[in-house]
Amino acid sequence: MEEPVAKKEIYKVKFGNVNKDRGNNLIDPPVELDDYYFWMRDDSRKNTRVIDHLKNENKYTEDKMNDTKELINTLYEEVKSYVKETYDSYPLPHGDGGWNSKYYYFIRTIEGKSFPIHCRINKLSNDYEEILLDENLLAEGQENFDLKSFTLTKDHKIMSYGIDLDGNEKYDLKIIDIESNEEISHDIPELPYCVYFWSNEFIYYTMGNDTNRMYQIWKYNTLTKANIKIYQNDNDIIDVNLHQSMDEKYFFISSSSYSTSDIYYFTNEDQEIKQFTEKIENHKYSVDHHEGNFLITTNKDNSRNFKVMKTKFNETSIEKWEEFIQYDESIYILGIYELKKYLLVSFKKNGDNFYKVIPFRDGYYDLPNSHIIDVKDEIKNVGLIGLDIYDTDDIIYTHNSLNTPSTIYKYNLNSKKTNLLREKEVPNYNKTLYETKRIFINGHDGVKVPMSLVYKKDLFKKDGTNPLYLYGYGSYGITVDPDFDSSIVPLLDRGFIYVIAHVRGGSFLGEDWYEDGQMGKKKNTFYDFISCAEYLINNNFTNDRGITIEGRSAGGLLVGASMVMRPELFRTVIAGVPFVDVMNTMSDPDIPLTTPEWEQWGNPNQQEHFDKMIEYCPYYNIKTDVYPNVLALGGLNDPRVAYWEPAKFIAKLREHNTGNNLLLLKVELNEGHFGVMDRYKYWKEVAFKYAYILKTYNLLN
Repeated sequence: MEEPVAKKEIYKVKFGNVNKDRGNNLIDPPVELDDYYFWMRDDSRKNTRVIDHLKNENKYTEDKMNDTKELINTLYEEVKSYVKETYDSYPLPHGDGGWNSKYYYFIRTIEGKSFPIHCRINKLSNDYEEILLDENLLAEGQENFDLKSFTLTKDHKIMSYGIDLDGNEKYDLKIIDIESNEEISHDIPELPYCVYFWSNEFIYYTMGNDTNRMYQIWKYNTLTKANIKIYQNDNDIIDVNLHQSMDEKYFFISSSSYSTSDIYYFTNEDQEIKQFTEKIENHKYSVDHHEGNFLITTNKDNSRNFKVMKTKFNETSIEKWEEFIQYDESIYILGIYELKKYLLVSFKKNGDNFYKVIPFRDGYYDLPNSHIIDVKDEIKNVGLIGLDIYDTDDIIYTHNSLNTPSTIYKYNLNSKKTNLLREKEVPNYNKTLYETKRIFINGHDGVKVPMSLVYKKDLFKKDGTNPLYLYGYGSYGITVDPDFDSSIVPLLDRGFIYVIAHVRGGSFLGEDWYEDGQMGKKKNTFYDFISCAEYLINNNFTNDRGITIEGRSAGGLLVGASMVMRPELFRTVIAGVPFVDVMNTMSDPDIPLTTPEWEQWGNPNQQEHFDKMIEYCPYYNIKTDVYPNVLALGGLNDPRVAYWEPAKFIAKLREHNTGNNLLLLKVELNEGHFGVMDRYKYWKEVAFKYAYILKTYNLLN
């Protein structure tokens, strides 16, 4: 089958003063950029010409991958071999009763079944097991199925969850009486992203506008069916969310942009919504309540990596705040988890994840006797399993690394004693055969950039002949931690070195690390990634034809920009739902999620940001060159990164590519941003991706 050649039809994309929705200080008169593949955009997802084009691309991809069918099956079986298909998660308490709860809940997976089964055991009846919900029954006959936000009321009587059947991330909320298994009718509309929680008989939920910006908070009474809107913000750059304090006494509304926080609060007794403190440009903060104190995690006083301050309930204005945990530049405070007698402060240091325990005794915080939960591993990656038990000395935490499966511990905060509960069983895997390490390399501007690596010891040759898989993200302050992932083992067993580049734009090394890779400094993200690749080549981890790179969503922007800047540096690129058409997407406020993200990337309708963004936008920087092998993946119903971004990217690459590398597009016609939720189909997709990579290395056998 011949390579699809997309027809070129010139379309003038306007940037600047097109209409009032495009922001302030607009380019006037507007400027234009030529986009010959703009016709691929169809907001309805029903245009026959566009759908036929995508089907033809999928057919071509299938044809070019026809010689990998046997390899795909082999890889699929390998990926599956490292998963215990029939498995029960560790049972944990929930709701009324705390550790003495009548019920402990767990999730069961069964060999041959694609989706989880939600279960509980009755601790008062000889651990009698009860199946609450079998997702496999709900998924029967559905081309796409995603169940999200499975929640139980504290009295153990009701369960609720959202269902999305086409990948657009708008969920139909189901409320089920557990005893009768009957569905309870309600008047809650489709929930974007399925954001809601229970508080007694009430369900609080957030709603989005036409572009999926979260802008409203609602309160639904399940007894009277009264549905009340309690807050709305119409500012296009503001996202709204709601959370309840651990002691359940306060509700906090965050009405914030990426750069500036604005917090409001109310209680069950006093429903009047009050502003916590005045809104100050570029002041970021969050609020929690603990035993009569408000605890504020804030960047006040140039505390870039955040400090913690406190104040009383009637003294919330910023000038009343008092120092609590003093600022330490080397500590990046992520948040606070409050228990009645303790605070657990989550923080990062040098990329590692920790929790600091602060006892609360007789009305005061015993800072001198605080301690850090430590684990015996070179790389510290501690996570907390949140239980709704407020008055307790015991917590559950986890630890894992690139070569260590997730391990669950019970920890007594008073005695500091740790009890190993379970290490996740990974069949056919021996962690002693694999080594992980973290290294710091010099970036383009002398800044030290961290990478986390794992490889099979006896296959690491140290002579530059190993193939290498380099993964990255680097946006929104999101950190890609070095978590265990059994699906990469088939690559490690073929001699690949797996590397995560913790580039700027993420917050691996703190808030500065994040802010040094956004807006006008965004190119640092790509330069860091390129510096990592160069180091790995120059120091004999691999060679100049040895690197595959992968990124998804904004990580797709990372790999797209990096390969367009330095196409000779990479052999193969996996671009998953890639945000590669930054200029066009960020200029159009009608596209979901665009306007709030003007504080993340810039608004190309303004000259200052237009000039910066056009320098790195992958789509507009494609020129005549030899490009790497590229597999671009998309979902037709993706509301976050539209399918036309990877489609246009591949079309333009083919137009300008002077080499003979393999450029493929694969668009799932019934899926969204996160791909398939069926675990067997997911493993098949992983196998397909790996087969493509091995094909491009001439390693089909």
